[in-house]
Amino acid sequence: MKNKIVKTITLVIGLTLIFYAVHTYALLRSNSNSNGSIKTARWSVTRNQSQSGDSIEIMPGGATDSYTLTVQSDSEVDVIYSIIISNLPAGVEVDLDNSGNYRTQSTGTIRISPAGTINYNDSVKTKTHTLTFRATNAANPITNQEIDIDVEFKQGL
Repeated sequence: MKNKIVKTITLVIGLTLIFYAVHTYALLRSNSNSNGSIKTARWSVTRNQSQSGDSIEIMPGGATDSYTLTVQSDSEVDVIYSIIISNLPAGVEVDLDNSGNYRTQSTGTIRISPAGTINYNDSVKTKTHTLTFRATNAANPITNQEIDIDVEFKQGL
């Protein structure tokens, strides 16, 4: 009986040593050291306004008025951007770059997403957009209403 117990204990210890030896070898095999450096990409984007007077005048059912917006990137990565127009009076619609596709607002805001992309290797890294505003016939006349035009930039992948 003692001989059987000794054989069983020896077998268990032997299997345990083999198990740990294999796993220890695998752990040591995957260990490595390295040195190096990572160059980070430059991120540089701007929004320039070029509208003289910073005002537009539109009347319900009347003529349109436009605003020029310039976006520039000197980044070393692709840049995707959106244009967000907010604080719009009810009944005002906006068209981007004379496409004829007037966008209607939702709670005073129009989000044009994506409005454009500037690739890091583009030869021209400036995009100019024309925002054309018009008031529908149902719009109420409003004077001296400030609107906000923001540009949101994201890195392209």
